[in-house]
Amino acid sequence: MFSDEPFFNEKFIRANKVKSIQGARSSKKVKDIIRTKGLNFFYVFDVNGLLSKQMATFHNTTNQCKDTNLIEYSYTPNKLLKFTRKSDAYGFYSNRYFYDHQNRLIKQTYHREENVCSSKNNFQLGKEYEISADSFSYQKLSDEQVKKIFYNNYHKPYKEEISYYDDLGYLKEIYSKFLIGNKKSKTTYEYDEKGRMIKMIHFSDLSKNSYSTEEYFYDNLDNILEIKIYENDKYITSKQFLYDKKTFLLTAQIIQDVPTEFIRIIQYQYTFYNGETTSLSFEEN
Repeated sequence: MFSDEPFFNEKFIRANKVKSIQGARSSKKVKDIIRTKGLNFFYVFDVNGLLSKQMATFHNTTNQCKDTNLIEYSYTPNKLLKFTRKSDAYGFYSNRYFYDHQNRLIKQTYHREENVCSSKNNFQLGKEYEISADSFSYQKLSDEQVKKIFYNNYHKPYKEEISYYDDLGYLKEIYSKFLIGNKKSKTTYEYDEKGRMIKMIHFSDLSKNSYSTEEYFYDNLDNILEIKIYENDKYITSKQFLYDKKTFLLTAQIIQDVPTEFIRIIQYQYTFYNGETTSLSFEEN
């Protein structure tokens, strides 16, 4: 969760007419009070429930002041991600996505872009430069196996990825191999009786004896309650999710570094297309 790519439940956002979500960040050390960071992030949605903009404030270590990172999203008519536009220290860049008739990603291009407007918050495209392009092809090996081939900017294959599914269509494993150097990786998935993912194990390099594990826990309404993260067998991170008991909207996320007990807290506030607003709230246990 909380990546650059859209991760929200589109149907939930649309059905509940959520217009935006604001998150306020704070932290807490052992035997200390909760300290507000003064750093926020915002998610803005269109009327169809699709994420249209993401903004996050951060401390700029260069000039010792707050700055803002922006991400904008655009979609195809059938709601596939068309492009993302992001800001960084040098300006703006975009990733653009192209699909086949089965809605599979077949090409992704990377562009640097010039903003002719002086304001970062009001982007107006001037010159643009296509820097690189990756493309992809697919082979159905069987009803349970699909191979994806990655091609570089020169349309030379450099990576193969095989996805394995069970007879119900659940993804069970992704196996990847780089064609040069032969580095291999693997991710496996486990599900409970309701089809909810309960465990993901990732081996970033199969030649090394190391892996990471994520375990997922839910309530009776399928709301995720906690994610436990392990490096090999060492428990390192806990992500807990708190919900409003009346609305079941997510009100806070608590991220704990288990070895140090350092806690980061994100509180959520919602605005809706009918003009209503929720308040930030968090109760420390």
